[in-house]
Amino acid sequence: MGIPLLEGRDFTTRDDKEESRFVIVNETFARRFWPGQDPIGKRLNRGGPDSPRYEVIGVVKDGKYWTLGEDPRPFVYFPMTREYDADVSLVVNTSVEPRSIINTIRREVERLDANLPLYDVKTMSGRLRLSLFPLLAGAWVAGGFALLALLLAGLGVYGVMAYASSQRTREIGVRMALGAQSRDVMRLVVRHGMRLALVGLAIGLAGALVLTRLMSSVLYGVSATDVVTFAGVTLLLGSVILIACYLPARRAAKADPMIALRCE
Repeated sequence: MGIPLLEGRDFTTRDDKEESRFVIVNETFARRFWPGQDPIGKRLNRGGPDSPRYEVIGVVKDGKYWTLGEDPRPFVYFPMTREYDADVSLVVNTSVEPRSIINTIRREVERLDANLPLYDVKTMSGRLRLSLFPLLAGAWVAGGFALLALLLAGLGVYGVMAYASSQRTREIGVRMALGAQSRDVMRLVVRHGMRLALVGLAIGLAGALVLTRLMSSVLYGVSATDVVTFAGVTLLLGSVILIACYLPARRAAKADPMIALRCE
């Protein structure tokens, strides 16, 4: 499953002996029950004082055991040969398309034991898709509202900048009459809008950093402080604001100086 071994060793065929009782724990288990100590060689049991004791031979990194959004929890691994369960999961790692080898796996299991049932065969992506469906549905809904909010924000910025430009029509006419070029007027209007936008982006980024830390338990495939995501969203918002500022600036720059000077 690709879970890294942090300390100790993995299970081996030597652990199949009847007198062998070995387990592997995850890092949360080790921190909770042996804080500040080396867990290798420690012993534990699953019942009362008369229950057999198991020796810890390894520590592995925390994983997800029930849901993808769960908090880190203590977990213990027992060797399957000593802790037999009739209902087990076979995980196959392949470099080819997973669905193409399902029949091959079925034939191989049947060759080993024709009476061994193989059921609920799915690819890992299929299992993840089912587990992630509630989060994906929520993400699509949230994404739809976010897109609507982005559209409304762009229209709002455009409206504010258009109104601000109309209030400065006489000033723009004076500037153009004194020799200001169209690009100077555009730069003036865009700079005014982008200065306010940068303040808003800074406040928004600070708020997003706080909120994503609170939402870290439901994030999948991305960290709460993912640089690429924050940079991409900032670039997108900046681009929308730039366009919303550019359109009124372009219209202001095309104004006739004589008409602008007579504007009340």
